Amino acid sequence: MRIRRLAVMGTAGLLLAGCGGSEESGSEAAASSAGEESGSSLAEMEASEIVDAAFTALEGAGAAHVVGSIEEAGSTQELDLQLQGDDAQGSIVMDGVTVELIYVDGSAYLMAPAGFWASFGMPAEFTGQLEAQWVLMPAEAASSFTALTLSGLVDELRASGGDQITGEVTTDELDGEPVVVVTQEDGSTLTVADDEENPYPLLIEDEGEAPATVEFRDFGTEAAITAPASPVDLDDLGG
Repeated sequence: MRIRRLAVMGTAGLLLAGCGGSEESGSEAAASSAGEESGSSLAEMEASEIVDAAFTALEGAGAAHVVGSIEEAGSTQELDLQLQGDDAQGSIVMDGVTVELIYVDGSAYLMAPAGFWASFGMPAEFTGQLEAQWVLMPAEAASSFTALTLSGLVDELRASGGDQITGEVTTDELDGEPVVVVTQEDGSTLTVADDEENPYPLLIEDEGEAPATVEFRDFGTEAAITAPASPVDLDDLGG
């Protein structure tokens, strides 16, 4: 049996959720006012410059832990991933079904309940074999997971028009630490560490049609991401 289209639909959209929105709100005056109040050079930047600085810092960190959720069409998706260069590891929950993911060296491995595989039309005689087993995805499907890596996420964020984002720039605190907040017309926000050297993105809250929250933490902290031993090759299943 050969299944060429198995991917975790919508999860890349989760990571991108807070970076769209209106391009009509905000002004240079708002950014200048925030900068004067805080004494922060980051707060003196325009919204698009802050967004770019945050993406650049995220990329430079080399690794980050990402936790988030998105609500769309009555369904909630959640993710908890360690993103590390071109690799990723963690879990994605879709409609209450937890899928474990390892993406390393360009190959994707999933572990999921039999019902997950059955939802793609796989016969019961095969789904039972995949229960609680790491499964090596076909190469074409594996390419769908590149947006769930740190490098892929940064590329997607930049391609989504981050350099065109406008909004009100204000200062605040998050967990007792100073932050700069870009607020767009629809209320969506990007919260960035008020650190000139490492202006990491800390929190994205999207108030649009698909409400979402994405948190970034543990910048630069790496974990061991390795391919699982003896995975089932989906291309070989069924001969």
